[in-house]
Amino acid sequence: MAVLHRGETTIGPVAFGGRTITLVARTTAIQVGGDARGALHVRSRPALVEVLDEQGRRHVVHIRNVEHALIAAIAIGGVAGTYALRAIRESFMRRGRSPG
Repeated sequence: MAVLHRGETTIGPVAFGGRTITLVARTTAIQVGGDARGALHVRSRPALVEVLDEQGRRHVVHIRNVEHALIAAIAIGGVAGTYALRAIRESFMRRGRSPG
């Protein structure tokens, strides 16, 4: 049986230029099997950055998950490139020339 664990991991605080910066990541762990032979898959994604400036004000910058959009853009680019390559080859074949 699989068990899902979720939590947050922080890195920092790191002082830089009068500011204190803390990085926060969401961590998801899936544990399959309960004994020592079980498997553990851990995935961590950046969630936000906390900045404490010189005056003591706290600023939180949320980090958007762009992984799915990036994968979709790569897939769409691959499909578009395949269609373009086929169209170029077909136009060369109609003219009686080889594409290479």
